[in-house]
Amino acid sequence: MPRQAFLNHVRYLPGFLLPTLLLLTVVLARPACIVAQEVVAPSIAGPDFHASVITFQSDQGVGKTQVEVYVSIAYDQLYFVRAEGTFRAEYDLNLVLLGPRGDMVFDETTRSRTTTPILEETLSDEIVRMQRFTFIVEPGRYDLKVSLIDQQMDDPRELGFTIDVPGYSESRLGISDILLADFLGESDLSLPAGAVVDYAGSQLFVRQGHAYIPNTRGMYANFAPSVLAYYEIYGFNPVRRTEQDKLYRVEFYVQNDTGETAVYYMRRHEKPGSSAFNSVEMNIQDLTPGKYSLRIDITDMGSGMTVSNEREFTVLESYLTLAFQDFEKAVNQLRFIASERELRLLRSAPEERRLNFFKQFWASRDPTPGTKRNEVMLEYYRRVAQANEMFDIPQLDGWATDRGMVYLTLGLPDYVDRSEFSSGSNPAQIWVYNSMRLHLLFEDDSGFGDFRLINRDDYRERVQQQIPPER
Repeated sequence: MPRQAFLNHVRYLPGFLLPTLLLLTVVLARPACIVAQEVVAPSIAGPDFHASVITFQSDQGVGKTQVEVYVSIAYDQLYFVRAEGTFRAEYDLNLVLLGPRGDMVFDETTRSRTTTPILEETLSDEIVRMQRFTFIVEPGRYDLKVSLIDQQMDDPRELGFTIDVPGYSESRLGISDILLADFLGESDLSLPAGAVVDYAGSQLFVRQGHAYIPNTRGMYANFAPSVLAYYEIYGFNPVRRTEQDKLYRVEFYVQNDTGETAVYYMRRHEKPGSSAFNSVEMNIQDLTPGKYSLRIDITDMGSGMTVSNEREFTVLESYLTLAFQDFEKAVNQLRFIASERELRLLRSAPEERRLNFFKQFWASRDPTPGTKRNEVMLEYYRRVAQANEMFDIPQLDGWATDRGMVYLTLGLPDYVDRSEFSSGSNPAQIWVYNSMRLHLLFEDDSGFGDFRLINRDDYRERVQQQIPPER
């Protein structure tokens, strides 16, 4: 198909329902203009369906281990239907555990329903529903599969793991898995172990006098104050002849992906009995973005025995951190959604007021200003990070490319046609947004992966945003 024929063809596609991604574009560009829909489909961009597996000592028999699986599902992964003035999603979660010989050990399905009267919340990857599965097994290697089955969709989404379940003993020093949390505190004494309560729109889980919201992604922003973790210790030496016998030492290490220790500190505690149930808060404000592990070493001061465990986590770059460290770059990243007036105000802001101006820019686009989370801002910077991974080319960050521009404002296309269209000898891609009645043609005339948007007028017409001039 010649290029001009393609450009003529894409202007006259049949109409469909407006998808979630275009709703987000409307919020980014014009925060006051939100149109209610009968159906809000899940985002194709967000992999926000996670599971975290934690093992503890079981009190239901010698040689048994308690396994807890926390599953989190962001709202943008669910299919919401409007009914009776609100938006409703219904889904099943199925967890299957297979033993070392492929035998079925555990199979449980739960059905859940969640509702929200706010359209913008159905687009959020920060509003999350959680489910905890608990089962008791013998130590060994198992295969675990978690399936999300949306009542409005045909194809389930699945997560798969191979897990090594350890054994714990009352007579041998041991440490449980480390549970990362977004919230962690003491529980109300009236709440029974295993209780689940709603807290600020999230599920709060209770265990051994602690209440927590698990962080199943293992991700923290470096502008956040700390990483929160819960862990248990078993099998303290019962001998208490000396003062030393009564104590145990805990050492905390945060190490980067090369094994260097970035944070360290130590505590000594008196043994409360044969077991202890502890939490820790590790300051990460000075950590650069990247992959880390939290290692906890436990030493029984009486026996001298030491055990350790560790948990990996990722520190993400916060938008405020970027604004503080490289304000020019932070402002440039807004050029696809900011007006010329807003860009002038940000670039001319006095140094002492820059951060406030930056916060005000995003506050004006917050679809839920009464809440702590700005879903539009969080989604935008998630897309910036994803664009850098997918579209990075020599000497240009992925977000700054034409494909990055389209992804930041429209999200991923329904599909990409790389084979049926060719423009001369140049590699080409067609991004298809069915529900937006939009096909976008990209060509790589450099041969280095720098795909330029050809039909910019069609993009401009759909997004209704000012587009920077071609480079």
